[in-house]
Amino acid sequence: MGIQVEILKYIQLFKNPVLDGIFLGITMSTEVPVILIMASILYWCINKKYGQRLLFALTGNIALNTGVKEFFKSPRPIGVPGIESMRTSTATGYSFPSGHTQIGTTFWVSIMSIIKKNYMYIIGTIIFISIGLSRLYLGVHWPMDVLFGWIFGIGFTLICNYILVKIEKNNKYTYFGFIIIPMFFWIFIVNSVEYVKMFGLITGFIAGYIIEREYVEFDVNVCIKSKVCRYIFGLLSLGLVYLALKFIMPENYIGGYLRYALLMIYAIAGAPMVFEKIWKE
Repeated sequence: MGIQVEILKYIQLFKNPVLDGIFLGITMSTEVPVILIMASILYWCINKKYGQRLLFALTGNIALNTGVKEFFKSPRPIGVPGIESMRTSTATGYSFPSGHTQIGTTFWVSIMSIIKKNYMYIIGTIIFISIGLSRLYLGVHWPMDVLFGWIFGIGFTLICNYILVKIEKNNKYTYFGFIIIPMFFWIFIVNSVEYVKMFGLITGFIAGYIIEREYVEFDVNVCIKSKVCRYIFGLLSLGLVYLALKFIMPENYIGGYLRYALLMIYAIAGAPMVFEKIWKE
């Protein structure tokens, strides 16, 4: 840990109010509410196919990140002498790898794979590198956490995109098994409720994806008014479904899994089914 402590101390030599504000803003841009807003707009209102790819990569990386964290159980640098930590309220769970870095990298690599332009490659790379640096500047992660957040975010996003493209072309859902089967067996290795919840998230996406493709097939090509109505309804109803499931489901392995799986099924297939019945044009 010695060299990692020294790296953090060196980075924090540059601390000042302006950089505090910049790096706080960067790190907040990768937190769940912001990512949820952007991903849901893409999926529900702009481009369904690209939204599905983004959400698959996000749910997959969230599950992977949680599984690795629960395996290593690495402590954060918070409280280490000589390191000042900021925004610790959102620095929950274990340290390795950095969740903000991995999810931010996932988001921007996904966007780069959608908008295949040189300017987007430059912008996306600068942003996801900045996200990792913000976690070091704020003193809530070690350099190795950030490094592997980048590695997992890039690598696993490319794998998820490859699998979903294969499914889109061949209509063979068995490709999902390359990710789901190893993740399922990982449950017995980490023995973690938190990981089971996130496993529910990705399996819920897969179930919702299949249901939507086979039985719903909602169309995003509607008027602006319908898009706005869809989005407002989708976001509000998603919040209500989450609260209802949290109230109904017990805080154990089965309850945690079902809560997140059903929530994702609703987001991917349930809400779009309502869209098709009420806001078709």
